[in-house]
Amino acid sequence: MRENGSVPTESVPEEFFGTTAAQQGVWYGQLVDPDSPKYNIGECFEIRGDLDATLFAAAVDRALQLCDSFNLEFVTEGDDVLQRIVPHPADAPGRLRTVDMSHAADPAAEVERYMAEDMATADSLHRPRHHFALLRAGSRLHYWYVRFHHIAVDGLGGALFTLAVADLYGRAVRGEDLAEAQLPAAPLRALVDDETAYRDSGRYEADRAYWTGRFADLAAAASDASDASGGDAHSGRTLIRRRTDLPAPGSEGPGIRLHTGESLSASVFDDLRRLGSAHRTTWSAVLVAAVAAYTARVTATADVTVGLASNGRHGGLRHIVGMTANILPLRLTLTPDMTVGALVRDVADEMRAALRHRRFSREQLARELNMGDDAARLTGIVVNIMGYDYDRDFGGIQAPSRVLSVGPVDDVSLFVSERAEGKGPLIGFDARSDLYRPEDVRLHEQAVVSFVSALATADPGLPLRDLPLVDETAAPALRAQGHGTALPEQAVTTTLPEAFRAQARRTPDAPAVVDGAHTLSYRQLDRAADDLASALTGWGIAAEDGVAVLLGRSAAVPAATLAAVAAGA
Repeated sequence: MRENGSVPTESVPEEFFGTTAAQQGVWYGQLVDPDSPKYNIGECFEIRGDLDATLFAAAVDRALQLCDSFNLEFVTEGDDVLQRIVPHPADAPGRLRTVDMSHAADPAAEVERYMAEDMATADSLHRPRHHFALLRAGSRLHYWYVRFHHIAVDGLGGALFTLAVADLYGRAVRGEDLAEAQLPAAPLRALVDDETAYRDSGRYEADRAYWTGRFADLAAAASDASDASGGDAHSGRTLIRRRTDLPAPGSEGPGIRLHTGESLSASVFDDLRRLGSAHRTTWSAVLVAAVAAYTARVTATADVTVGLASNGRHGGLRHIVGMTANILPLRLTLTPDMTVGALVRDVADEMRAALRHRRFSREQLARELNMGDDAARLTGIVVNIMGYDYDRDFGGIQAPSRVLSVGPVDDVSLFVSERAEGKGPLIGFDARSDLYRPEDVRLHEQAVVSFVSALATADPGLPLRDLPLVDETAAPALRAQGHGTALPEQAVTTTLPEAFRAQARRTPDAPAVVDGAHTLSYRQLDRAADDLASALTGWGIAAEDGVAVLLGRSAAVPAATLAAVAAGA
């Protein structure tokens, strides 16, 4: 039997069992793009203190023995992906690589180079699908670098694993025998068995009914769409201006440009909590509300769909190191007259409803809506709120964490990493480097933090149009990116694109333009305008640029006009 191969049904041993829907999605995604490192998850811990490297290596090895997800072998049976656990022998060579960089001219730079090169590794799905290294940069300075493959763990799974290593190292320092140590979690197979039972339950059908009902209008629209826009599911425009110097296909791949992010101050974090509490919700809902309002302002659209990353687990399954990641599409409608409080309430309601149905995968929803495998079209920006402290305590040594990658990014993903008490969360973007320039992404990182701060401290009765988009120092650069950002801060109540889309929502199939025997519905005209607007911004059209339209009388004229206005020209 070949690992990573297709085998006849009768030759699959009984110890093989199914995979989660999330694992299967990663499997086929990697097979389609075998040379891409996009499914790598990376993290680094800065350990300043007297670390015992031998005990640390023993802690890593024991954690790997105890976590089924790092001891998997896969085969395919028809269209199904199966897995089995191949235990790591206790007497096998250690799996932590130790590298001494302390004698380098610039140890910190060597550490960064090592991690960057390894993060660019494309995994073949063969064992092992992870890499762990203890990088010595000084006598009392180490960096623990970890790289996981997304088929083994999601963000929660990775956090649970590093927490287990920290716990085991602490035990080793105290003189405990790690051979007797166990983890307080069910085996990996419990995740698969639970998901199998879910698919055969009435809960699955209820979740399916909720999501297909919530997005019923997109099912018909999908049949009219020829391709994905890469932007918001409704507006067709991207949050960040795309590169005009797009690389040749395959020259860079769908890589991820990593960013350090911007810290939200502890005082603003407190304001987020207070605003959430006042509306009987969480700070996470307030933050998602701010991201939705920012997206609506920058893209000049009232309809926004924000993807909310979710691990889809419940009860004791939350403690299993595994992979069940999902993205929940949140549909929101924002208007300039809407108040901050009303937006927070709407977002909180939408999030509560989505989380009640969080186990139904976005990929399955796309198939239900006739979108095939293009699930990314269901969401615009994805918000990944990592609501657990990533910093670790290694035997009394506090080690701050730095997230290097959270896995694949469809287009743009905003991550929010909660940190130790007294610190505000880290907010930043992961964006595809083949589509976006780092300086443009960095600009939006700073602008989002500024906007979140403004919304957190605003009066709940303040209309959204009166919220400052950014502070005055950043406004000119952001406006230069186009997408409607040239609108004055005191914008008129309804813009031309908003008025048109409102009509398109009310009467999507009504005739919008009649050109002889050819008729375009509002839905078709909206799609045509969105596609052209995306193309214009991709060509570098920005705020206040002139766009000449040279067309004879035809249905293309209103589409071109709407596109030029929507692009900010």
